[in-house]
Amino acid sequence: MTGHDDPDVLANLRAPNAEHDGVFRHGGGRLMVFDADAASRVNAENFADLTLPDRFVDRIRGRRSPAVSWRQVRSLWLSQMRVLSGEDRLRALADRMAAVLDGRRDRHVDFTWLAHEVMFRSLVPVVLDGLSTKDQAWLGRDAIAKLTRLDAGPGGQTRRQRWRSVLAQLHTGRVVREEIRRRARGGRARVDLTQPIVDRLLPSLGPDRALEAVTTVLTAIAGPPGAVASCLMFELAKRPEWVATLTEEFAAGSAEQLYRTGTRSAPLAHQFVKEVLRMWSAPLLMTRSARVPLTVRGHRLAPGGHYLVSPYLVNHDERHWSDPDTFDPHRWSAGATPRPPGGHHHVPFGWAPTSCIGAGLGTTQLVLLTHLLCTRFRLEPRSPDTARVSLGSVPRPLDFDGWVRARGPSEPRSA
Repeated sequence: MTGHDDPDVLANLRAPNAEHDGVFRHGGGRLMVFDADAASRVNAENFADLTLPDRFVDRIRGRRSPAVSWRQVRSLWLSQMRVLSGEDRLRALADRMAAVLDGRRDRHVDFTWLAHEVMFRSLVPVVLDGLSTKDQAWLGRDAIAKLTRLDAGPGGQTRRQRWRSVLAQLHTGRVVREEIRRRARGGRARVDLTQPIVDRLLPSLGPDRALEAVTTVLTAIAGPPGAVASCLMFELAKRPEWVATLTEEFAAGSAEQLYRTGTRSAPLAHQFVKEVLRMWSAPLLMTRSARVPLTVRGHRLAPGGHYLVSPYLVNHDERHWSDPDTFDPHRWSAGATPRPPGGHHHVPFGWAPTSCIGAGLGTTQLVLLTHLLCTRFRLEPRSPDTARVSLGSVPRPLDFDGWVRARGPSEPRSA
């Protein structure tokens, strides 16, 4: 999908309907797997034994590389994520987000692009810490180039934009490769997602596969986190009553409590964030290549065939969700009736075994961003009545620009 609206897929293919049960062929034989149970099963079967590709040098020589399972890589990262979610790390994460917001204060900005900048720049040290300002800037250019390409759609970029994208990607590869080599030679260790790759897996991975693992995470933090954060900003700007409620909740505690307990000290903010994640799941559609022969409710896929899954449609399935197209954080309250479904019927971070390793940290980061926008900063949209969310490759607020203002002690509690 491109960055533009695609009503044919997202409006007309809501599962289920009278013609299908959420699994069907569409447009050139593509298999749509929009049912939660079917998507969970096919994802588990397809990626049960997922390994990293062979090393480049081995492909050149026509031989197999030592097998390294993605489960092994994920296990290391998940263990490291527990460290990266500690009190001091969350405080530093919030400080980095605040620095970006403060740097854009009182300047006219596109809130959607600002959200991507806030999330990406604050998350880079989680993936690759200790970079120089110059190297961080190259990673940022690469992220912007990827988002621009996604937004423009196929053939939508100029030759200059394509060249800049290639240049930024090459520099990102250089930055990551040099940092891996430095650490492998005994350079200073860092607490990030790159360090366990160097410490535990570099001999079996080899430099190129280690590079691929790290750049895969850098690509992941360049898209969905910012997309969801922009929708969080959108909902805050549209719902001053919720800003007042959340401001009151935050006033009863402190930022330090958030760093120590994560989301537990701000249950209403947690509910608000969970509803943003459900309502505006990103990406909307994901194309998967069959690695093994698959049969999905009578539809057969040979290896190399493709199927599509959609967390967005699963999270809006009327069979399992009450009023799924209504933004209602109260559905997550303890006494809500009916209770929201769990498991693979609620997949803002995808399905196991390929679900996002940063789900917990990502949710906490959104709560921390909500805290910043209700206590230290406020959004002042230029034209709040015309802002809307477009559904494309990711949910994207349009006509959503204005100013970030600092909150004073007597500021009204509105976005």
